[in-house]
Amino acid sequence: MRLFQTLLFLSCIPAYAGETDPQLANCLKGLPDCDISQLSPQQMRLVANAARARNLSNCESGLASCDPTRLAKEEAATLEKTARSRNARNCIEGLAGCNPQLLTPQDAVAMASAAQERNFSRCLKGLAACDPLRLNTEQRTAVRKYEEGRNFDRCLKGEVTCDPLSLSKENMSRVQEEARKRNETACMQGTASCNPLRLAEDELKRAKEAAARRNVQNCRQGLVSCDVSVLGKEDLATISAELKRKNLESCRNGLSVCDPVLLSPNESAEVAQLSTRRNLDHCVRFEASCDPSLLTSPEIVLVSEAYRQRRRPTRQ
Repeated sequence: MRLFQTLLFLSCIPAYAGETDPQLANCLKGLPDCDISQLSPQQMRLVANAARARNLSNCESGLASCDPTRLAKEEAATLEKTARSRNARNCIEGLAGCNPQLLTPQDAVAMASAAQERNFSRCLKGLAACDPLRLNTEQRTAVRKYEEGRNFDRCLKGEVTCDPLSLSKENMSRVQEEARKRNETACMQGTASCNPLRLAEDELKRAKEAAARRNVQNCRQGLVSCDVSVLGKEDLATISAELKRKNLESCRNGLSVCDPVLLSPNESAEVAQLSTRRNLDHCVRFEASCDPSLLTSPEIVLVSEAYRQRRRPTRQ
C-alpha cells in the first residue's frame, strides 16, 4: 500500500509542477537548480514530500542514493524484508551483490546447494572455473565419465590434449585405427604429417603411386616442385611435348616467356612471320613497340600512308 501511494504521489508531481513556476518544478524533481529560499511554506511541504517519496523509491530499488535514516519505522521494516529477500536471491543466484552474513540458516543452505550445482555444471562442461574438491561422490563419478568421453573424442581427432593413459583398451584400439587412417590420408595427399614408417606394404605402394602422379602433374605445370629425376621415359616424353607446345604458343603470341631455342625450323619460320605482322601492326598504329628497322619497303609505304591519313585535317 505504501509503495502504491509513493508511486501515485510521484506520478502527480509533473502535472502539479506544470501549473507552478519553474523554480518549484526544479525543487519537486530534486534538480540542483532548486532554490528553497524562494519557496512558500506550502511549497516546502510539497518538496519535502517529494524528496521523501524519491528516497523511499531509491531504497526500494536498492540504489546507493538511498538514505535509510530518513525512512519511517514502518518503511524501514518493510524495506529490510525486501533487502533481505533481494540479498538471498543474489546469494542463491551467485551474483556479486550477495552478503552471506545477512542470510537466514534456510537461505544459507539454499545458497550452498545452488553453488554446488553451479560448480557441478562447470565441471561437467570441463570449464577452468570447476572446483573438483567441492564435488560429492556421485558428482565426481559423473564428471569423470564426461571427461573420459571428451578425452576419447580428442584422441579420436588426434588433438595434442589427448591423454592416452586414460583410455580403455577398447577405446585405445579405436583411437589407433583412426590415427592409422589419418596417416594414410596424409601420405596419399603428400602432407607433412605423413609418417611412412606407419604404413603397411599396400598402403606404402599406393602412397608412392600417388606421389608419382603428383610429381608428373607438377612437371606438366612447370612448378619448381617437379622432380625430373624420378620421371619415366613416357612421362619425360609427354612432359617434353607439353613444354614445347606451351613454348610455341608463347612465341606465337610474342610473350616474354618464349624460348626460341626450343622451336623447330618450321616453327621458327612461322613465329618470324607472326612477329613481322605484329611489328607492322604496331607501326601502323604508331605504338612505341614499333621497330622501323624491321619494315620492308612496301611496309614503309603503308606506314607513311597511315601517317598522312592521320595528319590530314578533317572537314568541318
